[in-house]
Amino acid sequence: MAKGFLARALKTIEARRADKVPVAGFDRTVIAAATLMVELARLDTNFDEAEHKRICEIIRTRFKLDPSEADELIAIAEDRHEEAYANWIFTKTIKENFNVTERAEIMTHLWEVALADGELHDLEADLLLRIGQAIDLPEHERIKSLLRITARM
Repeated sequence: MAKGFLARALKTIEARRADKVPVAGFDRTVIAAATLMVELARLDTNFDEAEHKRICEIIRTRFKLDPSEADELIAIAEDRHEEAYANWIFTKTIKENFNVTERAEIMTHLWEVALADGELHDLEADLLLRIGQAIDLPEHERIKSLLRITARM
């Protein structure tokens, strides 16, 4: 049991070190936002083409990337997700580097990803609640984020 804990702790430390170095030219805040979107889309175990397409569109628009750069960023985000980095690394990055307006925009994008397949799974709703709290987004801003995306739909 101690070996398992130590291995996880070392992996977390390495994750923190790796998170400080830009990957493939992408800023860590961009990677953090994309990783949270991928995590949310995969939460219901059905990361479908609609969710992938929505994430790609959001990334291209929000971060002004061309399609190949957006695909590369999504691949990096998927790798980060697969490597089991803890959510708090990414939420902490967003909390520390984005202002309230930018955090609200990220929250809107996360709602958009969650609703891309036409339904909201309970686990997705729960994760969104926890992310909103973790990025220190005021409750009224979290509600406005949901209202913005539902108005668009």
